[in-house]
Amino acid sequence: MMQHAHAPVHAAAAPPRPLGGQNRISPNIRFTPVCQHADQEIGTTASRRTRRGDFLRAATWAIAQGLHPKASDTTLRVARDLAARLNADGHVAYCRDTTWRRLGISRRTLERHVAVLRELGLLVWAVHGTRTNTRPAGSGEWAGTATIYAAVVPRAWDDAHGHRVRGHGYHARHIGFTERGRQMAIADARRRTRPERRRDTPSCMTNHPRPTAEMGEKRNNTSALRGARPRPARRHEVPEPYRASPAQAAHAVSVAAWVRPRVPWTQGEGLRRLAFALRPWIAAGLSAADLAADLSVWHVPRRPASPASVLMARWSETVRHDGPAAEPDGPEDSARGVPPNAAFLAAMGSVRSDLAYPHRSVEPEPDPPGFVIRDRILASLAEADRARRARTAEQCLTFAEWESICDARERAPW
Repeated sequence: MMQHAHAPVHAAAAPPRPLGGQNRISPNIRFTPVCQHADQEIGTTASRRTRRGDFLRAATWAIAQGLHPKASDTTLRVARDLAARLNADGHVAYCRDTTWRRLGISRRTLERHVAVLRELGLLVWAVHGTRTNTRPAGSGEWAGTATIYAAVVPRAWDDAHGHRVRGHGYHARHIGFTERGRQMAIADARRRTRPERRRDTPSCMTNHPRPTAEMGEKRNNTSALRGARPRPARRHEVPEPYRASPAQAAHAVSVAAWVRPRVPWTQGEGLRRLAFALRPWIAAGLSAADLAADLSVWHVPRRPASPASVLMARWSETVRHDGPAAEPDGPEDSARGVPPNAAFLAAMGSVRSDLAYPHRSVEPEPDPPGFVIRDRILASLAEADRARRARTAEQCLTFAEWESICDARERAPW
């Protein structure tokens, strides 16, 4: 990419003096194009700086008024492409080699229509691009300087739309409207914000009665009877086990906020999605501790892509497999259901007791005093030093390490 292709360019030139009414439109719609290249610079132009919206509206107006004999729809396409790449300062890199390919026109056509925009007072040069190599000599690379254009609007467009402008040239500012310009701006704003009326084809707006289907004869050109097809279910209807009132939904969110940090495989899910997936278990009467204990023993991948989908799929399997149990017909059927033994109940009780309940407040342990922490650090350092001096020659990795240990033993007091 060429140098400073995306860098904002700030013009420091002083605003020029008016050039004898150039780019002013008369009552009979006369316009004088800016043909001299010296008047197409950012410091000598009679047009003022602008942003994307006014630039496109001014370009559309100038082409529709026929102010330039060579302006056409292709000129407006080039203006729209440049407007889409304007930065915050109203500057855009020319990028000729990529623009003509993107627009599907030739390079010469692109240069001709950019020149038309300059002559209409809609583009001025901020930086002239050069083919001088900006890379160090001998590096084997080449990078030229990009051409930077500034978007402007001519004074003729301001006069035609009743704009009040303070100053002259590139640094002029739009400060208000005349009475006629205010009415035009209000009408333009209403036209742009008015919704488009939807027009259907005449075949969709007929009022003649349609024939009903005849069941006795074989005809395929009559409409079906009303109510013959079942209405599809609502798209956003929530299934029955997941419906909840606002209070129940808030309780589910609080339960999910307590369960998620205690169950590792659920920590990648959003809080509200996890609370929605846990609603059936919460409605069944399980507490937060029970849910955490049950979810901790599930065989789930370490980091599933969607923990909420895993929970909802497991609940569907539970509802499908756990149907209403048949009543036992005899002693053999009644003997099949074995209650949990004491060891299983004790294990479940120990797991549940290890998990803290949401309402139980755990007070943090007080921090030890500073002198206690200092004594512990000094004691650990002394213990590490004694262990280092107690090493033998076999425990040392190098001879220099063994020599340092021997020297330390000689220097140590008895």
